[in-house]
Amino acid sequence: MFAPRPSAALAALLLLLASATPLRADSQGGSFRLWPHAARDLAMGDAATLLAPGLESLFTQPASLVGMDSWELGLSAQRPAGLDGLDLNSAALGLASGRRLRSAGECTPTSRHAAALAVQHLGATLADDSGWGETTVALGLAWSPARWISMGLRGDYSRGGSDDGVDDGRAVAMSVGLRAVVLNPGLEFGWVAEDVVQRFHWQDAPDDTRRRASAQVLALAARLPWRLDVEVQGRWRYRSLERAGLGLEWHPLGPAFALRGGFLAHRRLEESVAPSFGAGLTRGPLRVDYGFRFEREEGPGSQHRLSLRWVGGRP
Repeated sequence: MFAPRPSAALAALLLLLASATPLRADSQGGSFRLWPHAARDLAMGDAATLLAPGLESLFTQPASLVGMDSWELGLSAQRPAGLDGLDLNSAALGLASGRRLRSAGECTPTSRHAAALAVQHLGATLADDSGWGETTVALGLAWSPARWISMGLRGDYSRGGSDDGVDDGRAVAMSVGLRAVVLNPGLEFGWVAEDVVQRFHWQDAPDDTRRRASAQVLALAARLPWRLDVEVQGRWRYRSLERAGLGLEWHPLGPAFALRGGFLAHRRLEESVAPSFGAGLTRGPLRVDYGFRFEREEGPGSQHRLSLRWVGGRP
C-alpha cells in the first residue's frame, strides 16, 4: 500500500540526485543516519515497546552511538496525549572511541575503526498505575574501509520486570548495517537487518512467553539546498512492508536550531498514517529536542516526547 509507482519512485530519486549537496562536517548523523537526527526523534514508532533493545536514547540502528565524540549522556521523557498509561522515562550513558572526521569534504563522520558502549535504564508507568523498569546494555562496532562506506555490528541485552517482582522479561538483539555515500556526495543509502528475541514470564501465564522478530530497513537520505535535510525509510518484516516514513529537518538559523516534520505510515492494529512535528536546539554540548506524533484513537495514541543530551567531545 505504501510503495510508490516505479515512475514516481524514479522521479523522486532523480530529484534527490540533482538537488543534494555535500554533507556538512558538523553532521550529527554518526556513522549511520537511519533515522537521522530528524526522524529518529520524531517517528517514535517503537518507543512504546517495552524490552525492545536499542530504543529511546540508545536509538535503534547498529553503531549509531559510534558517531559520538568521547561520551554522551541522555535523558528522555515520553507522555501520551489524552490516553492513560505508558509514561516512559529513560537515562542513558554512552562511551565511544574513534573521532569524527572534521574536514569539509569528508562523508563519513567517524574514524576508520570505532566502538561504543552504552547503558540505559528505562522506567514506565502503565495504564493500571503499575510500574516497570528495565536496563539495556548495548555494544556497537563500526568499520569504514573507505570514506564513502561504513559497516556496523551491534548487540543489545535488556532485562527488566515489574515493581512488585511478579512479572519479568529479557531480550537479546543483534543487528548489522551498511551505509554508503554514492552517486552524489549529499546522498546516503542505508540498510539494516535486525533480529530480536524476547522472553517474558507473567504471573498469569503458566509458561514463559517467547517472541522473535526479524526485520530489514532501507533508507535514503539527502542534504538539499536551503539547509534542508530529507530522509525516506521503509521497514520490512516477513517480506511485507510494515512501516514507511518521511522525515524533514530545516535549519533556518544555522545548525543551532532545527525545525522538523514528517509522517509515519504503519500497520499495527490497522493501517494508519501519523504526522509528526518538532524542534531542536543546540547550545554547546547541550542538545534539547521536542517531538509530537499525532495518532488516531485506533492507533497506539498520540505522544509528546522531550529529550536532553549532553555531548562530550575531544578538543
